[in-house]
Amino acid sequence: MFTDLFFYFFLASLVFAILSGIFFSIQKKKMITRYQQPNSKVVRSISGTIVTKNGFLRKKYEWCSFDILINSNSIFLFPKTFYCIPTRFINLIFSNSDKRNTKRPTILREFYISKHSVELVSYPGYLINGERKIYLKNLNQEQIILFQNVLKKNS
Repeated sequence: MFTDLFFYFFLASLVFAILSGIFFSIQKKKMITRYQQPNSKVVRSISGTIVTKNGFLRKKYEWCSFDILINSNSIFLFPKTFYCIPTRFINLIFSNSDKRNTKRPTILREFYISKHSVELVSYPGYLINGERKIYLKNLNQEQIILFQNVLKKNS
């Protein structure tokens, strides 16, 4: 009986992962078509990490691959956990005054650009005294210049 219960739990979790992946993939396609502006850029398959700190000893690491939609007033990040399972999007805006073409935005507080990576820091409202750092790694020179132009222009 216990083995049957374990089998059904395993099967249900597998089906849930597949259905949530399909849902978030469809949601990503709809959001790109709905919120894409004429001068926006789409960058695909960037590896990175999301580090969420919520308190003294509470850290959560997620290794992801990102598809990114860069608009004039916001950045949409579509992470894929373990590089294949799509998860909930992240919308970072540059200021509170311009919220057009956004959905559930979080203000981008800090950013750091180095030779091959970009670090984006935000403080989401649901994290009390917490922060979320998004590291975009292994970027080529063209992508670094794109992030420099967008982030420095809007900061």
